[in-house]
Amino acid sequence: MKYAKLIFKNILRNKRRTLLTISSLVVSLFLIVCLATVLTEFDRGASEASPLRLVSRHAVSLTFVLPIAHLQKIKAVPGVKEVIPFSWFGGIYIDERNFFANFSVDARKLRDVVPELKMTDAEWQAFINDRQGAIVGQKLVKLHGFTPGQRITLKSPIYNQSVEFIIRGIYTGSDEKTLYFHHEYINEMLPEGMKDFAGTFSILANSPEEVPRIAQQIDSIFANTDAPTKTENEREFAMSFQTMMGGVKQFLYGIMAAITFSLLLVMGNTMAMTVRERTKEVGTLKAIGFQRGTITALFLIEALILACIGAAIGIGAAVLIFNSIDLGLYIPFFIAFVPTKQTLIAVFVLSILVGLISVIYSAYRVSGLTIAEALRSTE
Repeated sequence: MKYAKLIFKNILRNKRRTLLTISSLVVSLFLIVCLATVLTEFDRGASEASPLRLVSRHAVSLTFVLPIAHLQKIKAVPGVKEVIPFSWFGGIYIDERNFFANFSVDARKLRDVVPELKMTDAEWQAFINDRQGAIVGQKLVKLHGFTPGQRITLKSPIYNQSVEFIIRGIYTGSDEKTLYFHHEYINEMLPEGMKDFAGTFSILANSPEEVPRIAQQIDSIFANTDAPTKTENEREFAMSFQTMMGGVKQFLYGIMAAITFSLLLVMGNTMAMTVRERTKEVGTLKAIGFQRGTITALFLIEALILACIGAAIGIGAAVLIFNSIDLGLYIPFFIAFVPTKQTLIAVFVLSILVGLISVIYSAYRVSGLTIAEALRSTE
């Protein structure tokens, strides 16, 4: 660049101010990446939902259970390929700090309905053959050191039961912080009044086109029974959990907006001071033939370089930290905690916009002064 030496000399003219400005950019952009990643994780369940799966639950509330007898009637609906029960066990491993999701399922059909779960054929067969068997995700192995053949006990405050399981396999894919076990195993332990119920039914359709009709037909079958259903595709079911969070997402968006506004004020103040201090120099530049557009461009490029440096460090630090440390291991209900490419690009573009907006008015104003006005400036 023709004026590169001049631009970098001006950037380094006040090293402390430059360092503080870049530091503000780094911290602010890092925080925005973190908050945006949280929002991405909130939406992950809906974005990664299978178009072939539906979830049927009690029409009144998710806390109400459905008779297991519903399963055969659901399976008889045209277009339904397979159905399995899903029941939240709520088991606690050793103490409450070790919380992780655990569900009872139909082990024989789990692989067909949830093909995202990857495990060797031998492990699947061992799980299916052992009524006391359970499978755990790879992240639970990292957290608790589970190994195949290990016996673990989960205490469920919901069922008031302490149940022993034998780890028969370790799966990857989907949410790797979940334990699955046989529905029949827990069902046979329950008192008579609690037997033969399921929290939800996971339904696999033959094709995505049949999903809306299947949902309507299932709900119509049980509309006038003691256990009416609400059936929706997996994406809608996942989004229903987002509504339970109330205004959390709006609150996070508000924080991001506040950080952006504060960053704009910091950058704007820095660049305004930089431009004001060099007003007389602008007069000198104009006196030796520099045009208004060139002078404005010099200030804009200076601001963009600061913005790019801050963005590179802030975004780079976020990528490095989140790829080095699997925070998804420690945050309940988060499958992963890694910023997406879209998030990183959006934050980089935001930093560029902040850089441009912070300087454009001051640069345009001072470059419009006459030579005499600029040289007479006392600022």
